[in-house]
Amino acid sequence: MNIAIILAAGSSNRFNGKKPKQFEYFNKKMILEYSVDTFINHPEIDEVIIVVKKSYLNEIEKSIKGCKIIQGGKKRQDSSLLGLMACPTNTRNVLIHDAARPFVSNTIISNCIVELKNSVAVCPAIPVNDTVAIINSENNISSMLDRNFVYCLQTPQAFHYKIIFECHKELEKNVTDDISVLQEFNYNCKLIKGSQQNLKVTYQDDLNKLSNFKI
Repeated sequence: MNIAIILAAGSSNRFNGKKPKQFEYFNKKMILEYSVDTFINHPEIDEVIIVVKKSYLNEIEKSIKGCKIIQGGKKRQDSSLLGLMACPTNTRNVLIHDAARPFVSNTIISNCIVELKNSVAVCPAIPVNDTVAIINSENNISSMLDRNFVYCLQTPQAFHYKIIFECHKELEKNVTDDISVLQEFNYNCKLIKGSQQNLKVTYQDDLNKLSNFKI
């Protein structure tokens, strides 16, 4: 089975909205609902699990049907682990997605699943356009990175279920995404082509950027 876990338990502190960004509306539809609909309707996804804060459980259960909805944890990696624990015992592959990326495409989902035949972990990514610098504590540039080898990672990040589940259970440090979990255990992670449309809503202005894309 291929299971999608959509992480929607974040507080969105940088968004500065009245509610977390994943529950804001864009074109009369919740940000969260866009990616949920894409995963539910994808022919290779067998089940969708949505992870939300306790205070939003009842609201999301009433608003979104056809998914398993569970309570998340304090941190992103806690919510990922809870989502993994909620997967069926016969899960083969799992795709973990940020609810704040509403316009994930069927192509990216399909490419993740295809690449899992050859890799234990897969992540869509796009190359950076700007020059990237590393700075020190005094905000002085200490080194420059070759942007030909620097990419911005996106989601869904896809994994062989048993491997990502075991790594999450053994992890003893904080990380910001699930690919980083496998990196801690020295697994190779395959990059595939991401999309500019697969934008992550982080700030209020990002809602305006969504209007640039056709869905």
